[in-house]
Amino acid sequence: MPVTLSLTPDYGYVLAAAGVIGITSTYIGAQVMSLRAKCFKSESFTASKAVQAMRDEHKKAFGTDMNNLGYPGTARRACARTRTAQEPRVHLRARARARGTDMGNGRYAAQLDYASWVMFNNGQRAHYNMVESVGPLVGALLTSGLAAPRLAASLGVCYALGRLLYARGYCSEQGADGRIPGAGLAFLSMLSLYVLAIVQGVRAALF
Repeated sequence: MPVTLSLTPDYGYVLAAAGVIGITSTYIGAQVMSLRAKCFKSESFTASKAVQAMRDEHKKAFGTDMNNLGYPGTARRACARTRTAQEPRVHLRARARARGTDMGNGRYAAQLDYASWVMFNNGQRAHYNMVESVGPLVGALLTSGLAAPRLAASLGVCYALGRLLYARGYCSEQGADGRIPGAGLAFLSMLSLYVLAIVQGVRAALF
């Protein structure tokens, strides 16, 4: 039996909640970029002898100064230039990936002082944790909102708030322990949206 879907004006709250989630993810990502600049442009990092040696090595290989945000953007050309005739292309691709953007555990980050390294990795993790879950959550938000728009929108906003608290706590002096309140709010909101989507889906199919 075909089911007809009709959008009520309240569905606008669902769309607004989806926008809030998107802005939250963008904001947290921007905070990571700020941390990247703070860490990789710091005097303690740039003045390091090991970093100076890497800068000289980069200039020798490419004729330009290395990127100051941990982005070795000419990595693939370097791999291609140093590839031997006997080296399989699969190894070339692996080397290119290994020399890609430093996400906190690469050659550049190894030269950070311990406090900067922890801060940078905590910021990265706070962002990645949201990226890992936001796709299915937005799907549950948009579908469950067809039948319960105000409830779904409220849960979506609570999820965004939880993610903000999660990121702020993770990047505080408490580190991983500081993420717990935000993690609880985000998880409960996410789980509630999933359950709501399942209930509304089963109801639509059976009744």
